[in-house]
Amino acid sequence: MSTIFREEGFDEFTVIQATESEISSITNLLKETAKWIQEKGINQWSYLLYGNGDGEIIKDIKLGKTYIVKDKHGKFAATFNISPQQNNWDIDMWGKRTDHAYYIHRLAVSGDYRRQQIGKRLLHWIIKNSDGIIRLDCVAHNTVLNKFYQDTGFALIGFRGEGDDTYSLYEKC
Repeated sequence: MSTIFREEGFDEFTVIQATESEISSITNLLKETAKWIQEKGINQWSYLLYGNGDGEIIKDIKLGKTYIVKDKHGKFAATFNISPQQNNWDIDMWGKRTDHAYYIHRLAVSGDYRRQQIGKRLLHWIIKNSDGIIRLDCVAHNTVLNKFYQDTGFALIGFRGEGDDTYSLYEKC
């Protein structure tokens, strides 16, 4: 597997492509994050709690789209997906695009590392170490996550959907 990044990590963290041996750790982290989000009253990622995303998670790991972040002791700190190819969701959100961009999905930080700016530092590292536009989305009513993306330097490009199914679209050049 080859990485799309120029550097191997940031600060005391290493960023590597996930392998099939990490499937359990990744799905557990995503489900833990989904539960944490639900407890905060935000309806996002609830499908993960019921295993509805497990097949897609495994597929993305096998395709080399999933990365993990480990601390200097090898402890699992975060995960995310990134791809230069749009998936069906990206096409629904952004329309069919041919520009040079990377799409980020399922960025999650382990509970042991929350409130340490790992997500922000990771996004800055991704921006610095990739050679295209970075795009991501989130539910529009998740005010904390929307503010986080804006504070990290992403520009709000627009919205897709309606009502509770409205999504904010962000990009960083």
